[in-house]
Amino acid sequence: MNAYVVQQRESGEVVHAYTADAPTEFVEYPFSQFNHILQKPEPPAPTERTITKVAYLRRFTTDERVGIRTAAKTSAVLEDYLSMMELAEEISLDDPSTIAAVQMLESAGLIAPGRAAEVLA
Repeated sequence: MNAYVVQQRESGEVVHAYTADAPTEFVEYPFSQFNHILQKPEPPAPTERTITKVAYLRRFTTDERVGIRTAAKTSAVLEDYLSMMELAEEISLDDPSTIAAVQMLESAGLIAPGRAAEVLA
């Protein structure tokens, strides 16, 4: 079913609304005097994909997690990333900083090529 509003052509005033498979002419609202306008449904608001820290870490293999923690001992950037992650209550997979961090892990060779997309999916 589609939603339609009926608009008076002279004034532009919306005078009626209805649902039907196709525009339907009513005696009170003839097509010659009223526009029957299809209403596009509102797209659903995007939902943020937020997961727990444990669920996020489980997206990495054990070898990847160990490699990341080992590399963080000599990389201030990685150490900062892990510290920020520990302070977070949840991890947003859509957050630009999360995306950048996972892509950085892939660029640094700490996770295999293509893994960033898998982790963020």
